Amino acid sequence: MRKLLIVAGFLAGSFAASAAQADIVSVKGEEARLYFQGLYPAYILFLKGGIPEDTPDSWVDQPYWAVLDVQGGPEAGKSVILRMVTTSERSPQPEWCVTEGGGEFGGHGPTCINSDAPKSMNQLRFKVKVQYSNVADQLPAELADRDWAEYPELPGRRESEVFGPAELHIVRE
Repeated sequence: MRKLLIVAGFLAGSFAASAAQADIVSVKGEEARLYFQGLYPAYILFLKGGIPEDTPDSWVDQPYWAVLDVQGGPEAGKSVILRMVTTSERSPQPEWCVTEGGGEFGGHGPTCINSDAPKSMNQLRFKVKVQYSNVADQLPAELADRDWAEYPELPGRRESEVFGPAELHIVRE
């Protein structure tokens, strides 16, 4: 009987572990900016360049966990834990976005300009809330072991406002 309970417990645990496997959506940009939105922890993340044009927009329906991995530049190897801001009627998340500055990625603010060709800059905008590393245990195991950057040492606040390449991993539960 004891062996039967152990086997049943193992099977139940295996099922729970496989059911808990996270669906992770990744978006990579050749460049990125993490733009302070005015009141911590609110930031806007721009990913630009190399993004497939069939990447969907306006789908974030809950505050998913996310991890931003910086893969190049002076902050390569650093990662940031984020919570995604959900889509609203006036603010789709993510959003294909044209900003001031055009191809030089020199936007003078986080506002997306009304455009007949919103994909023309190959830039996605995500509204996010930056998190401290003490919440890393909320992430799936494959995303939890990183060299975390936290406020005030976030990428883009030190040597260069523009960094990258960078990859955003969104945990869709």
